[in-house]
Amino acid sequence: MSRLIQFVVVGRLRPPLADAGADFEKRIARMADFRVDEVAAEPVQHGDAQVFRREGERMRAKAVPGAHVVAMDSRGKAPKSSEALAQWLGRRLEDTRPTCFLIGGAIGLDPALVGDADEVMSLGPLTLPHQLARVVLAEQVYRALADLAGHPYPRAGGAR
Repeated sequence: MSRLIQFVVVGRLRPPLADAGADFEKRIARMADFRVDEVAAEPVQHGDAQVFRREGERMRAKAVPGAHVVAMDSRGKAPKSSEALAQWLGRRLEDTRPTCFLIGGAIGLDPALVGDADEVMSLGPLTLPHQLARVVLAEQVYRALADLAGHPYPRAGGAR
């Protein structure tokens, strides 16, 4: 599994989530070719249209060219389980294209990016702050990689 996994995200992780995010992102990097590209957040006072446009432009510029783009959006389809996500990621890693996950900022992801994405995925029906969504996605990607590699990691029976 040497295909690139990329997260393109708005903003940096801040306490209290920074340590958890950094931990899972380091774990991913030990198991796969992984990078995180952070783009500056646009002040929400500028209005939704401008925020989406400017953050969207920054994110689009950071996405690896030719990547399979996965927009993380609450209206997307959520994997049925962590095991299903692992199977999905295993198929993605067999592809020659990198996989790029997009996580928007405080007001979400630019609708134009969502519309242009190869897939739209959700972490579930609950609305999560974007920084927490990043940590949850990182944990689930790490869990999937551990499962694919046959490494022990807590499976069924944990919090869902």
